Amino acid sequence: MSENFLKEGHIRKLPNGQYRVLSKKNKNLGTYPSKSQAEKRLQQVEYFKHKDQAAADSVNYVIDLTQADEFSYSAIMRCLRKQCDKEQIIYFLKVFKKYFDTAVKEKLQKPERVALQKSVLKLSKLYHVKLSKEIVKNAAISELGESNLVGKYLADIIKFTLNKLPLEKRSFILNKIKDKIYHLNEQEIASKQMPMTASIGQAITFVKHILFNHDAVYTREVLNSIVRNLS
Repeated sequence: MSENFLKEGHIRKLPNGQYRVLSKKNKNLGTYPSKSQAEKRLQQVEYFKHKDQAAADSVNYVIDLTQADEFSYSAIMRCLRKQCDKEQIIYFLKVFKKYFDTAVKEKLQKPERVALQKSVLKLSKLYHVKLSKEIVKNAAISELGESNLVGKYLADIIKFTLNKLPLEKRSFILNKIKDKIYHLNEQEIASKQMPMTASIGQAITFVKHILFNHDAVYTREVLNSIVRNLS
């Protein structure tokens, strides 16, 4: 019998000739008429114990990417090579290539960064991935821009949409919007991923809402201008 199956339990022969399997703390794990049956039972106990331990280790396993000096493919790969085994590295590379090829095919800006963000997210669904807040923030800045500038841009859009309201009601509605935006859950927003089809629908809905109740000729001119500037 392998020594591996003697670490957490043992077998004791009883006066009646039977064999009892006992845990490390002498808990009765079963009594059997032959030693071979008792050994088989002990092997089963040890197998599931080690399997449970492996599962626990997998849950507690953390891939720490806080050491990355920037959110780039080369920096993330350096961290992964230091902490991950060959199988994990191959998995990440396959996922990254898939997302990168898709981003290039769809002609997205910064396909490497898009693929990297999605690959890290995919990896985090299998393992506990730790990223520094600064890296995450810098990744968002590179994609959207500085938070203050993005906030001002969105605020200007909101003000523009309110221009259609009567002047006496505008201030009240604006304060209501400010209050609702302030109390939005940033964690919930940050965890959401918007499918490509949803992005298209929201973009079109946004344009329509902006142009509702305006002159048809003016609306067509704006639509043509949007198309020209999106090229």
